[in-house]
Amino acid sequence: MGPVAICAAVLLLVASPLMRGGNRQIALIGLEAIALVFLVSLWIRTAWTWGSWRSTPQSLLNKTAVAILVLSPAWLALVYLVPLPAGFWTGSPGRGVYGPLLAGAGIPMGASLPLSLVPDATKASLLAGIPLIAGFLAGYASRLSQLKLLVGVVAGMAFLQVFFGLLQAAGGSQSTLYFTTEFAGRPFGTFANTNHFANYIAMALAGYIWLAWCSLTESSARWTDGVGVRFAERHAQIIWSVGGLALAMGILMSFSRGAALSGLPAALLAAGLALLAGSYSRSWRMLLLLLAAGLLAAVALVGVGTLLSRFDLSKMAIDASFRGLLAKTTLAGAGEFWPWGSGWGTYGPVYLRFRPVAVDGYAEYAHEDYAQMLFEGGIFAVLVAGAFLWLAAGRVLLLVRSAIGKGLLPADQMASAFCGLGLLGFLLHSLVEFNMHIPANAILAALLAGGFLRPLRQSEAAR
Repeated sequence: MGPVAICAAVLLLVASPLMRGGNRQIALIGLEAIALVFLVSLWIRTAWTWGSWRSTPQSLLNKTAVAILVLSPAWLALVYLVPLPAGFWTGSPGRGVYGPLLAGAGIPMGASLPLSLVPDATKASLLAGIPLIAGFLAGYASRLSQLKLLVGVVAGMAFLQVFFGLLQAAGGSQSTLYFTTEFAGRPFGTFANTNHFANYIAMALAGYIWLAWCSLTESSARWTDGVGVRFAERHAQIIWSVGGLALAMGILMSFSRGAALSGLPAALLAAGLALLAGSYSRSWRMLLLLLAAGLLAAVALVGVGTLLSRFDLSKMAIDASFRGLLAKTTLAGAGEFWPWGSGWGTYGPVYLRFRPVAVDGYAEYAHEDYAQMLFEGGIFAVLVAGAFLWLAAGRVLLLVRSAIGKGLLPADQMASAFCGLGLLGFLLHSLVEFNMHIPANAILAALLAGGFLRPLRQSEAAR
């Protein structure tokens, strides 16, 4: 990436969490504009330097899978927004019921209709995918040094979120910094939901652990043995550990069960990978003790009793029952519309047809991203997910084989592994939440996905 693309990527990552995690129309329009600048800049640079751009060869199948992901807003627009004959539309699964309703209301159907049941919602949804593609390509096309910069920006934004959350908590449940009363008393930074706040910080924590590993291993390679050197090394470990403690405390003080059960374990796996790949076993053992002490300190600061109250089995059963009912009826709707789906971005208005009485109010999201993807995208959602899973499985196999064969992953493969662990927490949390529909979280996850799947350049292995 050139300087313009890097600046646009940094601006995208900085701006995305600032207004309710980007989940507001004005904020989203701004993010889409920044993403377009990034994409145009990257396209110009790629076209200009195409002859000299080098990467490890990829199979045609892998290139096709990447193209399916990167071009998804364009080809999904063709699928769902190009008008089709009315006869085909009414004969498509799940749509026959709407014809008589329109006729009864005196609304003519027209000679042709797009496959999407709510075309305007699909247009908005696919436009919202532009920043996600920009985030993915920012990770995928970056040099290792550029990826460090972008992950560092994310870590910095996560620290700001934790600081703002502490200000909210310090002001009490009546603090004007909450902007809403729904989650008063549970910090959520500039997001609209404590779960999205915690999920963002959990992904950033995995990236932060990678930056810590890079810094400490690079420093260890330069240092020689000596009392003063060991003292400086221990100080660096303590500083990095304190930063990790702050981010872990941010996750815990949100009282988000989903983030605690998905994001924190993923971050702990990242910490375990860093410890296993450490250069000096003695110093890394000390760091392990510091991490354990830091986690205990974070729990103590937040309050053991308060944390345990969030995991009360009766409360969890009630929440699970509601989310289970929502997911069950969403999957029933997905079956009704299979294989075409209702149209990307149409869940809110279309789900009303399947909403049971027990689900009170307007359900804008399914609180289960994968069920909602099937509802809206049908077989096309399976195609997108399948393309990603193919690439992810190939990368995991490559990393495992490299670790078994070499014992220590090169720097670029370590970056891929840490990004994959950060992404894992996001994917697990999406089983019970709608983080994929929050721009800041989705953009960060896309960045990690790009970093996880980026072409491995052998020249970066020593950096």
